[in-house]
Amino acid sequence: MKKILLNTINIIMMLVLAGMVFMWSSCKKDGTTKGSGNPVITGLKAYKASPGDSVLTKANPGDYVVLQGSHLTGITAVYFDGTKATINTSLGSDVNFPVVIPATIPFATVTNDQLNTIVVTTATGTVTYKFPITAPSPHITSISNEMPNEGDVITLNGTGLFAITGITFPGNIAATTFAGNAAGSSATVTVPAGVTALGQIVVVTKYGTSTSVTDAVLNDNADVFLNFDDKNGFTPWSALPVVVSSVSSPAIKASRNKFLYWNAQGITAGTYYVGDLATPTDGSQLAYPSTFSSSEPAANLAVKFEVNVPLGMSSGEIDFEVNYSHTYAWSPWLINGSTRVTFTTTGWQTISIPLSSFPGISTYGDIKGQPIQLFYINNGSGITQNVNMGFDDFRIVKIK
Repeated sequence: MKKILLNTINIIMMLVLAGMVFMWSSCKKDGTTKGSGNPVITGLKAYKASPGDSVLTKANPGDYVVLQGSHLTGITAVYFDGTKATINTSLGSDVNFPVVIPATIPFATVTNDQLNTIVVTTATGTVTYKFPITAPSPHITSISNEMPNEGDVITLNGTGLFAITGITFPGNIAATTFAGNAAGSSATVTVPAGVTALGQIVVVTKYGTSTSVTDAVLNDNADVFLNFDDKNGFTPWSALPVVVSSVSSPAIKASRNKFLYWNAQGITAGTYYVGDLATPTDGSQLAYPSTFSSSEPAANLAVKFEVNVPLGMSSGEIDFEVNYSHTYAWSPWLINGSTRVTFTTTGWQTISIPLSSFPGISTYGDIKGQPIQLFYINNGSGITQNVNMGFDDFRIVKIK
């Protein structure tokens, strides 16, 4: 009896093992074993806690997503709109694979066959899945020269400035020559004829429309208090500096009519208040704008002006003073106060200094009506070989 029972058990075990071998063989033949077969993508979901872990219908550059499908074990590469993503092969499973969409996708150069695609490659195959990756809408954060002349080439800085289809200036005047860079961080545009009105620049791309921010506007003449023309309280200490309409060598053309021109060579170390590079003004003659109340916080305002440095500078500092005190030291050739570079402009460039950067200035009333002074100081250890630069259109603008 025992012998019959043992034989029966052995037969059952053999049948079970045979069935398992058959099932394994069948799975191997039809390619359903984990990690085998061509990859399949069925969708994407957000990689974050509920309720964010829902199925996605579109995604943005920089988003953390989970690819869903099958045969995703052993992924070797993932591309979003033709841009390779950084992957961690230790993450995920056969049906889920988390990955970060590249934050920077050069949409301006993405071909039509790459646009809105995800390409996944494993050791066993490649799959292309159609999925919309939303390009960022354009956003203008600053304008290189806010007081340009006709024909000047200016730069718009921001994000999403690619695939540009049109740029419009104040007065609804369309530009005809423009180009954005591949990263979308800037665009150059030639100022068309007839642009004289105050206003903002509008950029239209394949992916949206942007208007320059409120403190980056063109032709803000109303808030100019010193332009060396009709608004001028300039009282020089010597024959120089001079107010000119243009300079031939190095070439500096007028920003708007006349401008202040500094030109001096061989300034020795430790020289302060160089007579030829001193620009005091008479506060009673400065046309400070009445746009703001005297109680307007300094943190909400900025001093803007145009500067032209054709030969470049890399030493000393320029002191901006309010009534011979409240000094702001401007050294654009110093990065983080230590790394020295050569500061050079290609034409006129707008500079913005927060009014709160001037020590002791807390409201607009602290500067309104006061004289302004500009001084070049060689506070370094060597000789400043050349100071050659122009200034124009000092103004107070609202930044908040």
